[in-house]
Parts: sequence; C-alpha cells; structure tokens
Amino acid sequence: MKKLLTTTFAMLTGLFLFSCSNEEITEPVVSNTATDMEILSRFVDVNESTGEYFINENKKTRALSYVTGSDWKDLEKVSPLSIEKYKQELQALNAQVAEAIADPNVAYMVYSTGSKTFVRKVKENVDFDFDISEYAALGTRAPLPTLSINGGSQSTTGSFKDASRTINMEVRLNASIQFNYYFFEVLSPNAKPDYDDNITTPESVAFSGTGPLSNTRFVWTAYWDAQDQNDKMFKWEFKGKGTTPSFGFIADCTFSK
Repeated sequence: MKKLLTTTFAMLTGLFLFSCSNEEITEPVVSNTATDMEILSRFVDVNESTGEYFINENKKTRALSYVTGSDWKDLEKVSPLSIEKYKQELQALNAQVAEAIADPNVAYMVYSTGSKTFVRKVKENVDFDFDISEYAALGTRAPLPTLSINGGSQSTTGSFKDASRTINMEVRLNASIQFNYYFFEVLSPNAKPDYDDNITTPESVAFSGTGPLSNTRFVWTAYWDAQDQNDKMFKWEFKGKGTTPSFGFIADCTFSK
C-alpha cells in the first residue's frame, strides 16, 4: 500500500511539472513598445500619388532583409496593440500633411520613410526652387547661420546676405524621435521679391516622415528678382516652426555653400 501511494504521488508530481512546463512554453511574449515602434518604422511607405503614409508589410526594408528576411521575422513579433497605435499615428501624420498641402503658404512637401526621401511641389504659383541636393557634402566655404527647430515654437536665423542665388541646407534629425512621426516647417520669406507683400505667396517647405532621413541635404534657389540691385546680393532668412513632437528638440538645419 505504501509503495502504491509513493508511485501515485510521483505520477501526480510529474503531471504537475509537465503542466507547468507547458504553461511556460505557451505563455505569450510581452513585446517592448519602443522596439515595436522601431520595427514598424522600417515598414512605413508613402503612396507617391496621394502622398499618404501607410504600413507596407511587403516592403523590402534593408539590404540584409533581402537575404535573411530578418525584418519580416521581427514584424511577426510586434504586438497587435502596437500596430494599431502606429496606424493611428500615421493617420495623424497624414492629416497634418493634408492640412499643410491645403495651406497656401506651403510650397513643397518633403516625405521621408527612412529608406527613401522625396520632395513634392504642392503649389503652382511658386517661383523659388527646393530639392534634394546632388552634392555629397556641404560646401567648404564658411558656414552660414544654423536653425534649430523645436516642437511648439518658432525660430529664425535672422537676416543675412549672400552673393549666391542658391543655399545648401543639411538637416540633422533628433535621433530620439526618428521612430515616431515628425512634422516641421522651414520657411524662407526672403526667397521671394521684396515688393511681394502677398501673404498667400508660398514660402514654406514642410518636412514629414518617420524613421531616419535617408537624404539629409537639400538646396534652396531664390527668385531671380530677389537680388538686391544695389549690392547684387541675395537677402536670406530662414524660419523654423516645429509641430510634432509638440515640445523638445526636433532638428538642426545647417546652411552653407
């Protein structure tokens, strides 16, 4: 009898341990929100026809993922709650983009997803040019003023003059905000002629996106008749307006030739 009880106890103990072991195996993994955001940012894409951001699960994100599919494996581990939250953030970003396009002062939109950056002209009555710079680095001449952009505030370089009609700009995005979405504007009120007092004349470039900027260098080209006829210099001033995030450092813009 004693031997039977001992055997029964051993069997029950083994069954209990097996059950606990199974529970440990099937216990869901709790994902890290910050990690989820970083993973999801790799799969953000832009519809270049509509200018809308969306999650593209079929996007080939990085050179390594072509070979190993590592990013897709990471995506499978992302929490459904994180996916839903990220989709809501992209909806908010798309709303800001739509609002900017409707703003008569916004001339160009910059879209960025980490794997690509492109510029879209959104107004026809624009005489100054803005585009991604073809140069690998900023010019070697003495640097011009730097513009620091912070959420919920405006900033300016102040007015300065330069003999060139073109100014290069390098944007250094705050690394801590890259995997959420961001939105800010850089305005150049002096890119248009002095006599143009029409407040609806486009003078702003709006930057939108998520993830690192794949292209960080841009070039501004002023109106031809923005040149001062007395000293043959172009008067420049750049203003920053940070929207998202609503506070804290967003980006630095360095101007040079």
